Amino acid sequence: MLKGQKKKNLTDSECNSMVQHLLLRCTKAGSIPMGAADEVSQFQRKTSTCGRKRLHKDLPKRIQAIPQSRRYCFRSFAHDLGMLKSTLHNYFKRGVFAKYSSVLKPALTESNKVCRLKWALDHVCDRDGAKYFDDMYDTVHVDEKWFFMNRVQKKHHLLKVMFLTAVAHPRWDETSGKWFDGKLGTWHFTEIVPAQRRSGRRDAGTPVMTTVSVTRETYKAMLVDKVIPAIRAKWPGGETKAVKIQQDNARPHVPPSDVDVVAACKADGWDMEVVFQPPNSPDLNVLDLGFFRAIHALQAEKHSSSLEEIVAATDAAWDVVSTKTLNKNFLTLQRCLQEIGALNIVDDTDADDNLVAALGLVE
Repeated sequence: MLKGQKKKNLTDSECNSMVQHLLLRCTKAGSIPMGAADEVSQFQRKTSTCGRKRLHKDLPKRIQAIPQSRRYCFRSFAHDLGMLKSTLHNYFKRGVFAKYSSVLKPALTESNKVCRLKWALDHVCDRDGAKYFDDMYDTVHVDEKWFFMNRVQKKHHLLKVMFLTAVAHPRWDETSGKWFDGKLGTWHFTEIVPAQRRSGRRDAGTPVMTTVSVTRETYKAMLVDKVIPAIRAKWPGGETKAVKIQQDNARPHVPPSDVDVVAACKADGWDMEVVFQPPNSPDLNVLDLGFFRAIHALQAEKHSSSLEEIVAATDAAWDVVSTKTLNKNFLTLQRCLQEIGALNIVDDTDADDNLVAALGLVE
């Protein structure tokens, strides 16, 4: 075998067999048809166990013995396993182990678990001696989400826009005689400013759209100027005006005792209030449970290469997304409340009936 050659040479008998087969394939013109050599070469490729034996056969067991905190990079991982980093990376490329990380459920402290349980129990009510989940007809869920441009070859800079969305539980409006779709509105954190420099597409001074950093002041302005007026304008008539605006515990979110927010919530005879959901609990907000994902799936279908196109595609997805999807997300929220521990079904004979009644699926 020549130096640097990875495959072994054919034996004399193999070479003789290949030549004889090629001669049989020759035409009357005395030349071999195109592709005949490649076809013959396939006959000599026999699948078998070849190469040197793998040294670390017990690698999966050794990986399980390494603490999770030491698996964050190949360097520390290989050091604890006692092997070279390149060797460990070769095992990774062969699929001996895979990279896996889950950020769907954050770590919960004991105080978080108590808050989640109390939150779930507060959403259980008694009706004629039976336990039901609250319909949440007096709650508005608000949250933010980034929407990105379509993927391109260069991934170091992708345009994105932050949106604030507010939804409520869909239901029949007795006053108007129509369905209340629950979609109160979605708003983007952008502004129109004159361009500072000239480019190939526009001149300096042309109005262009730019993103706005989401701070506590910008969030409060969006809440007071957009969300609360939308609730007053679209809320079903004849229903309670004691509305709870549920938000998560992000840093820019205003506290419920903010003077400007309280004044806006109490104006015009309304009795709104801003409440925080339990910390580390994205599964208690219908937007994080799946409604944002539905909007994102529709927004990604349209090509977006600028901020204006991202906003237009997201607004179009907001108009198209079905009310049934939002209603299913509220049912999913009730299921999450049940899993937290709001209901303990003891009687096996009536378990299915109690479960359906608890999820609010009975008429």
